[in-house]
Amino acid sequence: MKMNPPEHWANFIKAFTKKYKDEIIFDVVRVFRTVEEIQERYDTYEFEEYISEYLPVADDSGGQVAVISKDAGNTKVYLSSYGVLQEKDFEVLDRDLMHWMQRKFPFERKQNAVSEASLERKQNENTILAQKIASFPSILQFLKEPAIIEGLALPENYTSAEHIYYFQDGYHYNSVENKDLTSDAPGEFKSDWIVLASNYFADPFFIDLNEAKDDFPVYFAYHGQGVWEPVKIAESLSTFQEILQEIQNLRFDKEALIQYFDENIDLENPLWKEVYTSIEEEEEEESIETYESIGSEVNLYITDIGPNKMKVIALLKKQFGLSGSEALELSKKPKILFSTGYKKWLEYDRKQLEDLGAIIEFETLD
Repeated sequence: MKMNPPEHWANFIKAFTKKYKDEIIFDVVRVFRTVEEIQERYDTYEFEEYISEYLPVADDSGGQVAVISKDAGNTKVYLSSYGVLQEKDFEVLDRDLMHWMQRKFPFERKQNAVSEASLERKQNENTILAQKIASFPSILQFLKEPAIIEGLALPENYTSAEHIYYFQDGYHYNSVENKDLTSDAPGEFKSDWIVLASNYFADPFFIDLNEAKDDFPVYFAYHGQGVWEPVKIAESLSTFQEILQEIQNLRFDKEALIQYFDENIDLENPLWKEVYTSIEEEEEEESIETYESIGSEVNLYITDIGPNKMKVIALLKKQFGLSGSEALELSKKPKILFSTGYKKWLEYDRKQLEDLGAIIEFETLD
């Protein structure tokens, strides 16, 4: 069957593959990096029979598997087991894949019930913080005109002024564990630091509410390092917004963008140095495929079932949910439409058919 992961998985895997290169991370976690890997586990462990509306996205090398819904509207990550694939036994691992990555892919969840009092407290905290930032025009202006810049470790996700406290999840507090994360201790996230935006890796861009008189210098820190080490990246929020808007305007003119950095940006700054290097090397990187960039869809046909007739018939039976006699009749056709999808996504189908000795061909759809 055609494998079509939801868009939030594509966004996650783009960030994941840039951040992690090893096949196994955190000693045991294997994240499935391609549609083909997902397809292989989906077929091997018979997801279609047991939980057909879910896709495997990672496992712990020990029998536990993280799954997501095929429904793009449901971004939760669920915990299941290869041995017992039953939706009724699912446990929620996290609210979404990006946040799960931010937490270093735990395969168990602390079950801390969120009380009505806790929900009410968060609503009150949001109201207080929203009212507080409403008195600072530069913050409101920054959030009103977000410059979203993909692929350069710069802001891609912005809070809204109305829901700013909820955007602090993962920095001020952990909603999964219902835990406050702020502290005045060295290396901890301070309560007066307010995250206004984040990049693909959930690295925050934030201000200190105590620095209003300086028009809020902007800070950046790498997430997941064990300690927070802020780096000042702009002297003011308005300056940062101007820089982002200029980068956005020049995003697809590499020469002009490099010239802008050479003339205007402090390249000794760790973040800006990283961004500059990314721009210089951008053409050399292997592009991450998206639904828009991977080309036309194709039909995959079997034109000759080859010497392993019974194995191919068994595959047809499984692929289309046919009876044995129906699969046998289908196998007699001179040309069998086996699957449809983007060609790269059908590599698993192609390989398993050719491994059985079948002859296949692709036809591009108009």
